[in-house]
Amino acid sequence: MATPPPDGSARAAGIREVARRAGVSIATVSRVFNARSTVQPGTRDRVLEEARAVGYSPSPLGRNLVRGRSDLLGVILPNTGFPLYGAVLRGIEDTIQTSGMSVLLASSRDDAEVEIRAVQHLLRHAVDGCIVVNSRAGSGLPTERVYVHIAPEDPAAPHRVELDNVRGGELAAAELLAGGARCPAYVGAPGRESAERERGFVTRMAAAGRQVYHVPGDYSEDSGLRAGMALPAEVDAVFVAGDLMAAGVLRALHQQGRRVPTDVTVVGFDDSLIAPLLYPRLSSVRQPAHDLGVAAGRLALSVIAGTAGPDVVITPELVRRESSIRVPSPRPP
Repeated sequence: MATPPPDGSARAAGIREVARRAGVSIATVSRVFNARSTVQPGTRDRVLEEARAVGYSPSPLGRNLVRGRSDLLGVILPNTGFPLYGAVLRGIEDTIQTSGMSVLLASSRDDAEVEIRAVQHLLRHAVDGCIVVNSRAGSGLPTERVYVHIAPEDPAAPHRVELDNVRGGELAAAELLAGGARCPAYVGAPGRESAERERGFVTRMAAAGRQVYHVPGDYSEDSGLRAGMALPAEVDAVFVAGDLMAAGVLRALHQQGRRVPTDVTVVGFDDSLIAPLLYPRLSSVRQPAHDLGVAAGRLALSVIAGTAGPDVVITPELVRRESSIRVPSPRPP
């Protein structure tokens, strides 16, 4: 058999060919490429020279199997179209790439059964662990790999990274109260995060002697439009659980001829890319998505290494824009 040329234009020779040419065992070649100190320098140099001559390089997959690691981290997002999740993913990648790991991505489509199947698929690819965002499956997830959860529906899930949503609701209430809110409303959505935002909002409003009107939504712009149309005429301040819904609320108020912020002040949640593009520009409780991803990436690395730290809770902040700064109506001449 002809020896493949060193330029890589033909298939590289296997480890057996390198061992034969160098006059050593296959195990010795393996030790050289795994940087074992038990190989004599002269032998190592000879093996590396013959490997270069035949264009041989070890298989990363084979080396990882020996190590018991794949250097792959599974990430399951609720969907891949929402900009917030893209920022979370960037934070994860920015963190784990410094450790030589890569991401395998899947989508749960906000469905527990799909999420379980996605995790099972990633496990078949021998990922070292998974980060699951907004998990719906809870205890239904397989247990043979370590997990880090970003804002799971199950508050008892281990290794959590999440935003202090109760504090976010309190910040929204304080902003609307500062704008003179007397009849506030909350436009919410299903799930634990929205319930916690509502709890913080209602508690802070109750402390100020305000009763909150509740309207359901589902985080979509259309549900925000419907919620805005359903708001009683006396409502003069609205906290919305997500910016996309808030866009719908603003559109509904505009169609009704109600001015924002003169007649109604509005605060959203997430401080997403659309918040400063709406009219008026939307005040919003900022959810630092990239920071959440960075924290989850760091926690995942520590869990995989067996040195997991405590859960991470990130404190939100309010970004104030025109939608919550009430402008007094001009007095008639």
